[in-house]
Amino acid sequence: MTTKEHLGSIYAILSGFLYGFIGYFGISAMNGHLSASTMLFWRFLISSLVILVLLIPQLKKRTDTYKQMIGAFFTGVVYYGLSTWLYFVACQYISSGLSMVIFFTYPVLIMLINFFVYKQEIPKIYYLAIAVILIGMSLLVDMDDLSFNLWGILFGIISAFFYACYIIASKKNSISPGMSTLMVCLGCMVTSLAVSLVTDTFSIPASITVWMHLSGIAIIATVAPILLMLYSLKYISSEKASILSVLEPVFVVIFGILLLGESLPFLSAIGIALILAGALITLFSHKIRWDLVKLNWKRAEEL
Repeated sequence: MTTKEHLGSIYAILSGFLYGFIGYFGISAMNGHLSASTMLFWRFLISSLVILVLLIPQLKKRTDTYKQMIGAFFTGVVYYGLSTWLYFVACQYISSGLSMVIFFTYPVLIMLINFFVYKQEIPKIYYLAIAVILIGMSLLVDMDDLSFNLWGILFGIISAFFYACYIIASKKNSISPGMSTLMVCLGCMVTSLAVSLVTDTFSIPASITVWMHLSGIAIIATVAPILLMLYSLKYISSEKASILSVLEPVFVVIFGILLLGESLPFLSAIGIALILAGALITLFSHKIRWDLVKLNWKRAEEL
């Protein structure tokens, strides 16, 4: 693995780490009597303002074209914005654990889209990594709170599909990461505001504590991880970045234990171990020979 690939992998892992704070800050903000869409609106508004302040010194030296900026904006409106909102919609029909498992099938969707649409060859070792990760994700689901609903499952799949499209579109857009983050956040803000107005749930936070939680989800769990993911896509493939970013639910569980006082069932601990194993397989895929893996698998079956 080259230095740039190492750097890209680190960015993707750090992105998943910071996304792990979404649960803590998001739930805390929504406990302040905010709907999901309203919370998302304020989240992306604050994110847009923060990234705009960071970009001011660079605006005069901007090399991004208006076409690239408009493309990134609509990526935020259609792909990232709808993906985020639909995830919360899915959670209203099925358990949050099942919604999470369905959403994190997006690396599989990325591989399928790249294979069938863009005719890209996918390293076979990635299929093993995905299988291990999906088994691990399924173990994170609380079986006592498990619910099946076709609408919830459908919304979860569509959410994953839109996020997969977002990752692919970001990989193919040559816009700078900073400007891309601004455009994506503005796009998501528009989508969230539209949903809040249509559902008549828009409100203004009245508590300083809620504003602090909104600032936390905007800066720590939005601006920073989006930037890191975009930087990672400069150095590694969209498939590899997406697989490494599935460490997010691991961090969500860990932060839930540390910050929200949640418990860790035994099966969930095994699930975390499997997800980490899948991420490690991806991280060191350049050192794994697929032919030897298949040979050892065949020998194990014969025994």
